[in-house]
Amino acid sequence: MLPRMANPAWKTAAEIADGYATLNVVALKKYQSHEVEALIKEIEKVLRDIRSTVIPVDNVDETQKKNRKLLRLSQSMSVIQAYKLKNR
Repeated sequence: MLPRMANPAWKTAAEIADGYATLNVVALKKYQSHEVEALIKEIEKVLRDIRSTVIPVDNVDETQKKNRKLLRLSQSMSVIQAYKLKNR
């Protein structure tokens, strides 16, 4: 039996967005396929939430923070997609 995800998928997605966790192929190998699918769904939810956040134009710090979160999540989605393609 494969080990289970240490945290719920929603918490993992939030940690990725905040920069506390990163995804790589080694970490994804530990997850079962249904856990990877749950993580994808949660990352997509967090991406939608962050994109829908309206920040005033003159608030540069918050804009940068938002863009960093979007970048981290987008990179994680790319890693997951590459992993899924490799392990069909």
